[in-house]
Amino acid sequence: MQVTSSKKEIWTVGTYSLLTLSIMVGYMYLNTFATEVLLIPAEILATALLVAKTIDFIVSLFAGAIIEKVKVGKTGKNQSWLYLGRWILAVTILLEVCNTSTAPLVIRIAVLSVSYTILNCLMNVVQTAYYGVLAAVAGPNPANRNAMTINMTRQLTVVTLICSSIPTLVTILPFGSWNYFVVALVFMLPMPIAMGKIADLAKGKDLPVGSGPAANRVGVSDMLGTLFKNPQLLVLFLANTVMYIAQFMYQSNYTYYFIYVVGDFTKLSIASLVSACVGFVAAIIMPKFGAKLGKKWAFALGLTLFACGLTFINLMGPKNWLFYVLGMAITSFGMYSYTPFLVTMYLDCGEYFLWKTGKDTRSIAMGLASPPMKIGMALGGTIGLYLLGATGYVAGFTPDALWIKEFMMVTFQVPAFVYLLAALIVAVLYKITTADAAKYAQENQDRINAAK
Repeated sequence: MQVTSSKKEIWTVGTYSLLTLSIMVGYMYLNTFATEVLLIPAEILATALLVAKTIDFIVSLFAGAIIEKVKVGKTGKNQSWLYLGRWILAVTILLEVCNTSTAPLVIRIAVLSVSYTILNCLMNVVQTAYYGVLAAVAGPNPANRNAMTINMTRQLTVVTLICSSIPTLVTILPFGSWNYFVVALVFMLPMPIAMGKIADLAKGKDLPVGSGPAANRVGVSDMLGTLFKNPQLLVLFLANTVMYIAQFMYQSNYTYYFIYVVGDFTKLSIASLVSACVGFVAAIIMPKFGAKLGKKWAFALGLTLFACGLTFINLMGPKNWLFYVLGMAITSFGMYSYTPFLVTMYLDCGEYFLWKTGKDTRSIAMGLASPPMKIGMALGGTIGLYLLGATGYVAGFTPDALWIKEFMMVTFQVPAFVYLLAALIVAVLYKITTADAAKYAQENQDRINAAK
């Protein structure tokens, strides 16, 4: 099929990448901020965030159901959450990295964990609502959907370039312990505007709560059972969960590689800039390759390349930080082979279930894209921090060769093995082809049109 969406629609939907820009300071550097600025011990931080992540995970399970049943505005069910959620997100993004270092430990932990919880719980709903807006604007045409997600991914590479400056900015800006807050504030400002423009696109296309053919509406039992009634969704959910566990295991600790193995945190900015430039090239090349390969095999290949890149870093990273850059370049080519298609894979599973059963659980299916990340954050992030503590890490210590070896193993090699497990799950168990997904989407839309 040919792309029929306008360039304005494709580019505007892609500006969702600015939400990633707004959360990146906390998303990537929260552990470093908490342990190095707020001086929260790693084990206590891991425990506090585990509680927050557990709440976040529970909310993520019902994100699609919340959108389907809870009315928060007079516009479409997905639009309304984007209009409202953007302002709450803006506040919590800043609170998350607010400097409370002079307050008692319990206050420091409370401010960080409460803001983290609200931010991430709301992100579950907002992200699902974005997927709903994307589907409404794109229509049943899979070429439109892929064009929007690929463009968003490419815009995300520009965001990544900007974010590569974070380690330098939080080190050299003249605001001291408030550097993280200042950077977060500047990066957050474009987000509410972009989210509003995206929501505007869905006027007249995004259905309000409770609308649509009665036969397609879902009840509580459908919401609770969607994952287990849809075997392909369950496979996709499991593969993504394993992938995110691996991702957050190494992301929890990789900043300490530059602080204690390399010995120069500012070199992370250079490494991030180079990786972002490589990512920009990869985002141009790999989505086209992934589309030809098919979503399933693009996903499996990308996960395997991630494992190869992290293994290379474990083996060569202690010798020179430039090997870290090369290893991350390998992961970039892996990531951009499948990232643009993850959203549409969940939507494909929803279309399949509607085609097979007549029950429209597409919003629920897209909402289930969030829980794997939450499980990964809770398990991978917590395991990563506990393993960091087990190596003997304390803020400001002097590492020896044995600590470096143990650190590299738990930060890079263990996640590499987990990535390989995710690749195996996709390759063996996921069955929906690109052609099948296109057929399901078109036939479903024809049925809905006929029932109006």
